[in-house]
Amino acid sequence: MMKFTTKLFLAWMSVFLLFYIAVIIIIGLFWGIRIHLWQLFLVFLIAGMLPPAVITAIFYKRLDYMESENPEPPAFSGFKRAFLVFRSRSSNRYAEMLQKIDRNFIVSYSDREAGVVKFRTDCRILAWGVCGYVRLLEDERVEAIVYPMNPDSKREEKILLQTLRLLQSVLSPQGYKGG
Repeated sequence: MMKFTTKLFLAWMSVFLLFYIAVIIIIGLFWGIRIHLWQLFLVFLIAGMLPPAVITAIFYKRLDYMESENPEPPAFSGFKRAFLVFRSRSSNRYAEMLQKIDRNFIVSYSDREAGVVKFRTDCRILAWGVCGYVRLLEDERVEAIVYPMNPDSKREEKILLQTLRLLQSVLSPQGYKGG
């Protein structure tokens, strides 16, 4: 299965490639400039692959953690933490929690022994989305941490709180303690 970072890089590269092809066609039609194949390739490497590589590299640590086997909570800036009450209806609390999260988010990693589920919201070209971490605790509680892909965005604060509220309604509609 292809890693999300690779998918993200390829998505950005395809956007840059389409833009690049459009510019080449316009230049060729309007100005009649002939460009050699090696020049096209060189410009695409510089303008079509380098910017997506830089964009992906900026968010690589956050993306890589999301898919890693590290069961420890994330330590990124801009995160929000909450402790939720999770009353399982079955004897397998972890399986029920995983199923509920999987219905509402994109699960990127799960570890039954550690009681951990890592997930993310959908990522689009203009919206990076939110990543999350949920760990089962004792006494019908879970620790929930959500963090933004881009911590410098002003809009991310609202999105983090909305994601925590959604997680609250998915896992425990009646019990939420922000932290």
